[in-house]
Amino acid sequence: MVAERRKTFVAREDLLRSISEIARENGKSLYETVNEIFESAILFQKTGVKMDAALEECGKMRVAREAGYILCLENLWSEINEIAYSASPEGAAAAWKDAGAWFGKKHLTGKPEGCLESIKNELELSLWNVSEFSMKGDAQSGVVEINVLAPRLSRNNSELLACFFEGMLSAIGLNVIHKESGCGFIRVVGKRQEAQKRGDSIEKS
Repeated sequence: MVAERRKTFVAREDLLRSISEIARENGKSLYETVNEIFESAILFQKTGVKMDAALEECGKMRVAREAGYILCLENLWSEINEIAYSASPEGAAAAWKDAGAWFGKKHLTGKPEGCLESIKNELELSLWNVSEFSMKGDAQSGVVEINVLAPRLSRNNSELLACFFEGMLSAIGLNVIHKESGCGFIRVVGKRQEAQKRGDSIEKS
């Protein structure tokens, strides 16, 4: 057998301390842990995946799972919505509006001072099937505008998503002053009337 050759490498003391703690927590030696890290880095490199990008995606998946999202085939999700809308347009729209209201209240309760930014971040995470999404708030007028471009969304699915946004904006204290949707596009505008009456401001996002 060929003897295993070892080499000495230099690393920051804080990193070595953290790796030592990880090794101890996992019941492994520092040697084993360091080699596992090297092997993972080499595997990422060979597969063409950036480690920081992979960590970011894993973080997004964890946040989505904790928020109650489930994985579903896009065509199945779309077809179910089409069936529901065909059976009862009013009922399907009401269900999506209620879901949007729950979504808005969740963020309003969790981060009342920064709910718009929190909402925007989660929507950017969850709206995988849209090509463009923007959510902008104006401090002067107290207006929030949501725009979505999603070529794969049908007219009915676009309408349902617009209802979701309507319920969401209403739940955080905005009156929906404009809502339009068509095959693959959505625009919903909400306005906080109290902002003009009392001179309050609405955060930018």
